[in-house]
Formats: sequence, structure tokens, C-alpha cells
Amino acid sequence: AEVGIKLKLFDRNQGSIQAARADLERAHAEVKRIDLVLRERSASLMENYRTAKIMVDRYHTAILPRSQRAYELIYKRYGSLQASYPQVLVSENRLFQAETDYISSLETLWTNSIALSGFLLTDGLEAPTRPSDVDRPVREVNVPSAMGAAMRER
Repeated sequence: AEVGIKLKLFDRNQGSIQAARADLERAHAEVKRIDLVLRERSASLMENYRTAKIMVDRYHTAILPRSQRAYELIYKRYGSLQASYPQVLVSENRLFQAETDYISSLETLWTNSIALSGFLLTDGLEAPTRPSDVDRPVREVNVPSAMGAAMRER
């Protein structure tokens, strides 16, 4: 007959405790990394938003009224035979270009506004990542940049 008792005097589950601490530190580092990535993205979107806001205000208060007034004046001069028709066309072209640029600035303003109000949550129709893909880097935000498209067109 034999009687025995297992006493764990020296094994205090140190390996599992250290592994859990390492997982906790990794999770904290991942939260910090995502926080920094979102701050970086929001900074560029905020800069684009402010620039577009300034441009929209400038177009609305100064550029469009001046272009409209210039067109009206040249058209009246044409009506009284003091200006040529090509001058009217040039003035009308400038007015239309100013209106097109104003609409482009409005598009940029609203695109950035929507992305910021949604806390940079875009591409919501994509499938979620699998739990095993935790170590993958965060996807880049796919926000269309109207300012970049406008710069490429010119």
C-alpha cells in the first residue's frame, strides 16, 4: 500500500502568469498603436477639412460674387456695343470655372466632414478580419481625396 500527496511548493504557475502579462502588454501596445494611427489619419483629414472650409468660404463670399458681377458688367457692355463677344465668352468661362472649383471644394469639405463625423470609420461593407489576423497592421483609410483629384486635373 502506498499513500502520496502532491504538494506544489515551488511551482506557482509562473510560466502562465508571465505569458498572461506578456499578452496584456501586447494588447496595451496594440491599443496605443491604433490610437497613434487614428490620430495621424485624423490630423490629415482635419487639415484637409480646414483648408476646404476656408476655400468654400472664400469662394462663397468673394470669388463667386466678383465673377458674377464681372460677367454681368461685360454682358451689359456687350449689349450697348462697348465690348466684343469673345470678352463675354471669356468672362462667362471664368464664372463657370469658379463655380466648378466651388463645387469641388464643397465636395472635399463634405467628404472630410463625413469621415471625421464617423470617427474615421470607412469601408464598412468589407468583411471583418479573422481573429487570427490580430497581428496585421491596421488598413489604410480609403477616403477619396477631392483635393488630390483636382490637383491631378490641372
